[in-house]
Amino acid sequence: MSQRRPDAAIGAGIVLGILLWGGNNVALKRIVATWPPLFTGATRFLVAGLLLLGLLRWTRWLGEWKSPDAALRRDLWWRAGFSLAVYIAACNWTLRFIPASHFALDMATSPIWALLAEHNVQKPGERRRRWIATLLAFAGVAVLIAPAFRAGGQWWGELAGIGTAVLWTWHNRQCKAVATRLSGTAVTAHAMWRAGWLLLPGAVAEVWFAGKFPAMEPRLLGLHAYCITLGGVLPFALWNDALGRWPVSRVALFGNLIPASTMAWNWATSGEPVSPTFGIAMALIVVGVVIGQTDLARHFKRGWVPEE
Repeated sequence: MSQRRPDAAIGAGIVLGILLWGGNNVALKRIVATWPPLFTGATRFLVAGLLLLGLLRWTRWLGEWKSPDAALRRDLWWRAGFSLAVYIAACNWTLRFIPASHFALDMATSPIWALLAEHNVQKPGERRRRWIATLLAFAGVAVLIAPAFRAGGQWWGELAGIGTAVLWTWHNRQCKAVATRLSGTAVTAHAMWRAGWLLLPGAVAEVWFAGKFPAMEPRLLGLHAYCITLGGVLPFALWNDALGRWPVSRVALFGNLIPASTMAWNWATSGEPVSPTFGIAMALIVVGVVIGQTDLARHFKRGWVPEE
């Protein structure tokens, strides 16, 4: 287990990562409009993972290097790496069909799925809170996709966004299990390049069937560089560091800031206005998550002690 850090420092790191992820969502939406989704994910995470792994291996900037044993390497491949590859494939394909701000709002439901998955609850009051939270989250999603239903649009893209949020929760739980034996930053590095390798066959197939290599335009390369470094290495390292110290549902709670961050980036880069539907949907989802996480006030007040 990594050394204890103040809760405020952990929370500040997550907020910084979320601000960067907002820009990443906007950039990624523009990339996958031109590049194949699996090609985008494979190249992004191969480079990001190897870059972070090199920093860990040959510098002391991110802590001491620890070589994983055979059992840990297996878990890094088939828990952290595989779950990340599945999540990234779903993420990149979903972003082809819905706005980045809608995708971020769908992802804001992930604390609900994390809370429902964490443990069985015996107290009736706690069960009620969780189901109320779930219903509010679904109500928010329904508000979000209702215009697409009425207009005959790609409503299934919104449902794919919900599925991606479930996959994100699954990936977080896999990383949480591995982070008991390795630092969050190291889990990020190992998971990233493994996910890149696992996505590579699909990426090659995409390019093969397209019959041409993706256009290497300077604008797309610049956006891809942002997604690799400021949208990949840094926020994933901060997020997984927090997963090694806090419960998954507590870390996932901060994901409610991602829609606001994504919308702010959209507004700043393209002038996209905030629609009333988006605001109502976000309010319902955030209220649902807060209701489901009412015990967090007690954790923040007394300070979280990591599980052994």
